[in-house]
Amino acid sequence: MEGEDLYAPLYEFVRSIPQGKVVTYGQAADAVETVRLTARMAGAAMRVAPEGVPWHRVVGAGGRLRTANRSIELMLCQRELLADEGVHFKPKGGNTIDMKHSQWLPKLWSRLYEEAASEETG
Repeated sequence: MEGEDLYAPLYEFVRSIPQGKVVTYGQAADAVETVRLTARMAGAAMRVAPEGVPWHRVVGAGGRLRTANRSIELMLCQRELLADEGVHFKPKGGNTIDMKHSQWLPKLWSRLYEEAASEETG
């Protein structure tokens, strides 16, 4: 597998992230079960993400905007896209996302939903 083919499952996961929510590079890498990816590989994939992939919803550990390492303009673009979607930033953290409010935890939510559904039928 090469390039976009290798990252296709990752891009599919990133497309499923709801507006106003973010995941970390590590979380995105772990969510892909069909290929083995690292957080760094997920970051590299976001750099070359095809149109339609909301790359801006994938951030560094702790909610840091790692795009600042590449360029301030790119980081400002990412911050604006996230703020427009309603992502919460820490008041004194500058460009750090408030992960308590904005991190998407799909496996946790699906597990809680399944538990609630089984309690209703049980």
